[in-house]
Amino acid sequence: MSVVKPILRSFDYDKAVEFYVNWLGFKIDWEDKPDNTPLFMQVSLRDVVFYISEHHGDTSPGAHIHIDGFKDLRTYHQELIDKQYKYNRPGLEVPEWNPKAISVTVYDPFGNRITFGEELA
Repeated sequence: MSVVKPILRSFDYDKAVEFYVNWLGFKIDWEDKPDNTPLFMQVSLRDVVFYISEHHGDTSPGAHIHIDGFKDLRTYHQELIDKQYKYNRPGLEVPEWNPKAISVTVYDPFGNRITFGEELA
C-alpha cells in the first residue's frame, strides 16, 4: 500500500518542537538541518507520519490535514488539555455530517490545522 506523507510549513524550529513534540506528543524520526540551512524533519505519532519543512518551495502555510481512525481520541484530547499549552485549547466536537464520530482540531504556530477524528462504535 502507498504511504502519503504531507508536508507542513514551519518558520521556527523551537516553536515546531514545542508544538509537535512537547504538546502533541509526536517524536522526531529524523531531521536534516545543516548549518545555516532551513529545517526539514519527519515526525510521527502512532501510525501518523508527516514532514515539517522550513524550505520555501515545499509548501505554503495554511494546510489542513485530517487524520481518520485516531483511536482513543477522548483520552488523547484530555492529555492535550491537561498539558495546558497556552496557545491552544481545542474542543472535542461531533462533526455535523457524522453524529457517530468525534474530532479535535489543533492549529500550529504557522497557520496549519490538524484534525484528529474517530468514528465511535
